[in-house]
Amino acid sequence: MWIETLRLKDFRNYDELIIHPSSGINILYGQNGSGKTNIIESIHYCALGKSHRTSQDKEVVRKDKQGAACGIILLKNSVKEDIAVKLTPNEARKKTIYIGHKKADRISALMGHLQCVIFSPEDLMMIKEGPGIRRKYIDMMISQINPVYFVELQKYQKNLDQRNAILRESKKTGSIPRDLIESFEEQLAKSAEVIIPLRRKLIKKINTIAGETYNEISGREKEQFRLQYVCCVKNDDDIGHQVFLNLQKNREDDIFRGTTTFGLHREDIQTLLNEKEMKLFASQGQIRTAALSMKLAQIDLFHEMTGEDPVLLLDDVMSELDMGRRKRLVTKISRVQTFITCTDESDLQLNERPQSFYVSLNNENIGHVEEKYKSVTKSEEKNVDITDPDFN
Repeated sequence: MWIETLRLKDFRNYDELIIHPSSGINILYGQNGSGKTNIIESIHYCALGKSHRTSQDKEVVRKDKQGAACGIILLKNSVKEDIAVKLTPNEARKKTIYIGHKKADRISALMGHLQCVIFSPEDLMMIKEGPGIRRKYIDMMISQINPVYFVELQKYQKNLDQRNAILRESKKTGSIPRDLIESFEEQLAKSAEVIIPLRRKLIKKINTIAGETYNEISGREKEQFRLQYVCCVKNDDDIGHQVFLNLQKNREDDIFRGTTTFGLHREDIQTLLNEKEMKLFASQGQIRTAALSMKLAQIDLFHEMTGEDPVLLLDDVMSELDMGRRKRLVTKISRVQTFITCTDESDLQLNERPQSFYVSLNNENIGHVEEKYKSVTKSEEKNVDITDPDFN
C-alpha cells in the first residue's frame, strides 16, 4: 500500500496543502519548527484517527480556525481508497471520519484501511520508561490489524473509568454499591477474554521478528534481544473468569486506594537483552536499536497478516543512529513507502536519490512545501479526488 495524495486544510501551520509522494522514500527536510512533523502527524490521523503527539485534537487546528482536516488517496491491493478526518473541537461531533466519501459511524471503522508504523525520538522511552508506553505500542499495532481489538480496548477503558469513578466516590462517602461495581467487573472480564489472547499471539510473533531485526541493524549476533509479555493472568484457561475473580479479590483494596489495581491496564512487555532487562543496563546505542527494531518488526508483521506493507513514518530519527545503523536501516525499508523528516537531506546518504520536499515558513508563519526532486513512482496521478466536505 502507498499514499498517492496527501491533503491538509487548516491543519497545524498549513492553510492548505496538497502533495503527491513517491511510492518509495520521501524526504521532508527543512529547519526545525517549519512543519515537517505536522505532515507525519496528519498521516497518523488518517491511519488511527488520532495524533501521536497530543491527546487534544484542538491543538492541531490552525490558529483562529474552527476546524481542520486531513485526507489521503491510498492505493491498496491495486484499489484506490479515499480517507479523510475532519476535526471540529468546538462542535458536538468533534471528529468525523470519511471513508470513500461517506461518513463513518465510529472511529473504529478507520482501523485496517491505512496501516502505518511511526518512529520518533520519543519512542526510545519504550525501553527506558514504564509499561504504559509499551502497552500503547502493542495496542496501536494490534488495533490496525484487528478492528475488534480496538473496539474491545475502548470498551475496557470506558468500563475501567466508570469503575474507578465509583471507587473514588465510595472511598469519599463510605457508601459502596457492590452490585454496580460487580457489573463493571463483568464487562472488564469480557473484554479481557478478547484482548489477552490477541496480545499474547501478536507479542509472540513480534518477538521473533524484532530479535532478528535487532541483529540485522546492530550487526551484533551475540546480542540477543527479545520481548516478554507480562500478563495479568497465569494462562489462557477461562481468562474472563480469572480476571473477574482477581477484580473481586482486589475490590476492598481498590476502594481504599480509589483505583483499579488489577487488569489489562497494568500489564507490561519487558524488553530483554541477553536475558537482562534493558532499562537497567543497556547503552544508548542498544536502546535506540531495540526501539527501532520493535517498530520495524511491525512492517514484516503487517505484511504477514495483511499481505501489504504499511507506510513507515520516521520522524527525526536518523540523527540518533550511527552511519552503520543508518545504512542497514535504509536497506531494511527499501520496499516500503517511507516518510523521513530531517534538517538536511544530505545527512541521510541514501544509495538512490529519494523524492524530496523542502518544508519552510512564509512571512505569516504558514507552512509551505516545495517539491525539490521528483522520483519515479507507480503512478503520476495528479487529480485530487478527495471531495468530502472537509476540503470544500
